[in-house]
Amino acid sequence: MAIQTDNEIRELTPQQGRQLLDEKAQQYLGLTGEEFRDRWEAGELDPDADPNVMRVAMLLPLGE
Repeated sequence: MAIQTDNEIRELTPQQGRQLLDEKAQQYLGLTGEEFRDRWEAGELDPDADPNVMRVAMLLPLGE
């Protein structure tokens, strides 16, 4: 999977994708990537209540 940064496309390995998910979940929500995924899938996180939830949720495909 690729992400675009500063007009540059950078390919991420699955491990790098999981690391990015983990870093952003920690930065925005104080959760690990795994905790975020578990709580997201359980319906415990409301993206309407906190826009940071959706910021991290958009990274979920990178962590697969």
